[in-house]
Amino acid sequence: MFMAAKNKKLIIYLIAAFTSILTFIFFIIANEVMEEKKEIKNEKNIYEIAKEEAIKIGRLEPEIKEKIQEIGPDGKLIIPSITYSDIGGMGDNSNRSFRTNISNSNSFISFDLAFSSYKGEQLTDYLTDYDSDFRNIVYSEIAKRKPSDFNGSKGKKSLLDDIKEQFNSYLLKKDLDPIIFGVHYKVFAITER
Repeated sequence: MFMAAKNKKLIIYLIAAFTSILTFIFFIIANEVMEEKKEIKNEKNIYEIAKEEAIKIGRLEPEIKEKIQEIGPDGKLIIPSITYSDIGGMGDNSNRSFRTNISNSNSFISFDLAFSSYKGEQLTDYLTDYDSDFRNIVYSEIAKRKPSDFNGSKGKKSLLDDIKEQFNSYLLKKDLDPIIFGVHYKVFAITER
């Protein structure tokens, strides 16, 4: 009876050892055969989504704007130079900003402008030679607007775009080159009296 109990225990120990060895081998083989799938959850940033929506409806300007290529009257691509010319600081009106009342209001506007062109050296000469004509163009563009037209970046940019168009038209009428590529504010302020 003692031997039978010993044999039963030995068989149980052998079966336990055998199943442990089989389990160990199974996990080694399974680890090599099966690939672990990792799920990457894309966390949504609600601030980025809100920002994208605001850009779509025009409440925000995109941080990185699309590069728009402009073609000059000669059919060549206009490449802006890094040269900027200030309209204040030239001719008889040197070192004078644009300062004037806004039509039919108690508001007063003042700003300085800088211009860029793909042929910057000639632009500086033209801004000096035709300073009074250019100043008249700027003042006439301001006269067309009311104070609410300057609200937000779109209103201010609209003035710059109109000034650029009028300056370019003026240069074309005089058969002059270059075409003004960009108009930029250096300083801009509106004050109410």
